[in-house]
Amino acid sequence: MAGTYVITRINVTIDFINEFAINNSNKLETELQLNVLVVDDNLINRMLINKVLSKWGIKIEFAENGLEAVNKIENNPNIDVVLMDIHMPVMGGLEATQIIRAKTEPYYQDLPIIALTASMLSSEVNEITNSGMSDYILKPFDPKALIDKLSKYQKH
Repeated sequence: MAGTYVITRINVTIDFINEFAINNSNKLETELQLNVLVVDDNLINRMLINKVLSKWGIKIEFAENGLEAVNKIENNPNIDVVLMDIHMPVMGGLEATQIIRAKTEPYYQDLPIIALTASMLSSEVNEITNSGMSDYILKPFDPKALIDKLSKYQKH
């Protein structure tokens, strides 16, 4: 029964995202000109985020853990925003963010890093803030909330 529930939830989420993209396709005057690194160990989460972001013309790269994310950011200073899961194997999002923020170059200090998190306990909000993350969004995410957050960082 649990497997059926998960599959049903995924289908509902994908249907919601498809409907959102179709019904809101004219809300933005132009596509978002962003390069986004999505860091999440969960394939389903990456697929859902990819579906939403690609509808808005956002260029997307993926990493499955914090260590991969740090390496991609060091090797590609063209990333505009990072969407970072908190809990991942190898290296979590909080540790990865601390490593990125420890670099002295302005790019690493100013790079927007948005936490992807399933819960927002007050202790977790403090951890996110203290790690140097710029913002957070709850999973499962509302596509409009995600696009609203990302649009703040659009290149002009």
